[in-house]
Amino acid sequence: MRLTERFYAYFWQGYGNNCNSYIYRGEQLILIDPGHIRNESGERCLEILKESITGDGIALEEIELILCTHGHPDHVEAAGIIRDSSGARIGIHQKDAFFLEALEQRARAAGSLETASLTPDFFLSTGELDAGSGAGEGGDEIRVLETPGHSPGSLCFHFPEEGALITGDTVFDGSIGRSDLPGGDFEALGNSVAALSRLEDLELLLPGHMGPVRGAENIRRNFEMIQRLFFG
Repeated sequence: MRLTERFYAYFWQGYGNNCNSYIYRGEQLILIDPGHIRNESGERCLEILKESITGDGIALEEIELILCTHGHPDHVEAAGIIRDSSGARIGIHQKDAFFLEALEQRARAAGSLETASLTPDFFLSTGELDAGSGAGEGGDEIRVLETPGHSPGSLCFHFPEEGALITGDTVFDGSIGRSDLPGGDFEALGNSVAALSRLEDLELLLPGHMGPVRGAENIRRNFEMIQRLFFG
């Protein structure tokens, strides 16, 4: 579904686990968090995503960049297959690259016919993402924010011109991501949430699971509630 002139959201509505995926149609066509190929319930997540974006007039073959908020399978498993069909480049934080390597090794050991390389093409870290001619020159302003806690290399993506923040599994509507998985850190997660809460002019908070939070006041209240409930 189209959220803004350039943002499209694909909120997961199946029975099993999978993430929300987002497309940003700027100078480059960017897919954020492609999700599972097939989840533990046997749902064909990648096929569902493909059908959904096709309905919005977009083809997977058009994808130029795949950005991953973190390396957990429900966010990255389909990235290799999409890269193979589109020539897109995959970016993730270096500290989460080990998740992709382990996922690829498990798939190959299981003899999966849906295996594709998940080796990242580049690593992401805090700063401006070069996704075109550059901000201020007609390009897209995309800020990469390191937000460890759910995983050591968790990232969020801030689109100031759109007033949008993609939060992966760092912040949800009324909740936060787990910190008890390998590489998780509850204290670091609290610091990450606090840093995100200080961002200004947000109108769309787009999480990795559940629905979005819309409107500056609702986003502010969401951060206040999360900090009060989880971090005292």
